[in-house]
Amino acid sequence: MADKRSALKQGQIDILEVLYKYRFGSRQLVADSLGIKAGSSLYEKLNVLIKHGLVAMRQEKRLKLLGVPAAYYLTSKGLKTLQALDGHAHITEATIKASYRDKVLSQAFVSHTLDVYGLTNALKHQYPDLKVYLRRDMSRFSYFPDSPPDAFLSLKLGDTPKRFFLDVIPDSLPRNILDRRISGYAEFFDEGGWEATNSELPSLLLVTEKGTTETRARRAASAAINRADIDDDLAVYTTTFGALKDAAASDAVWTSIEDADELLLLSDL
Repeated sequence: MADKRSALKQGQIDILEVLYKYRFGSRQLVADSLGIKAGSSLYEKLNVLIKHGLVAMRQEKRLKLLGVPAAYYLTSKGLKTLQALDGHAHITEATIKASYRDKVLSQAFVSHTLDVYGLTNALKHQYPDLKVYLRRDMSRFSYFPDSPPDAFLSLKLGDTPKRFFLDVIPDSLPRNILDRRISGYAEFFDEGGWEATNSELPSLLLVTEKGTTETRARRAASAAINRADIDDDLAVYTTTFGALKDAAASDAVWTSIEDADELLLLSDL
């Protein structure tokens, strides 16, 4: 397959773009992003892209037996093919070089990436106008921290958009790592890292795997912010995987770390 738009159908380009954005995606998640069914048609399209070396698939046998879906990702050839198309100059050589590791990255990393994908899809269903930027998107801009969040969200309500840093917190994440992440954000904001945007500080959203994880995350976030003694108020809100995935557009699932009893809508944060 030549590296030219004429050699690719739009449906294939759409799949490549989605896999570029999220890095790893299951067939169901890709279908959800594209607004299509995850049936045989998408399966066949992915297999054609795999046959031409543009897409690869990861699926450990033991996880397949447990019902864990295969994870698809772009090969270096797929990234180069996408890069060669008009409007894709933002795909850098550094991104292509880093992609060589995708076939050997830990399953924990892949699973985390799929969790981020699924949870941001859930938010998009609740708020269709929500703009979602993943780490590859954020790498194009200088005003994000060196260790960026899992996702950056922008929800426009009226004239001023609400902005959020979103991190997905698995139950296995050690508290010291979460503490370091929150402290890093506080330090970044306190040192003026966000001033280039001329906008208010984004709120932090922590989506945790379980309710017990949420309790630990709230404590860690409160402690980190208190130690940082940041000049501006840094708002932190939490919810769980299950609450977010099951929520309808009208459901309030977020709570402030300052008040665990009041449930809030994303649009009210």
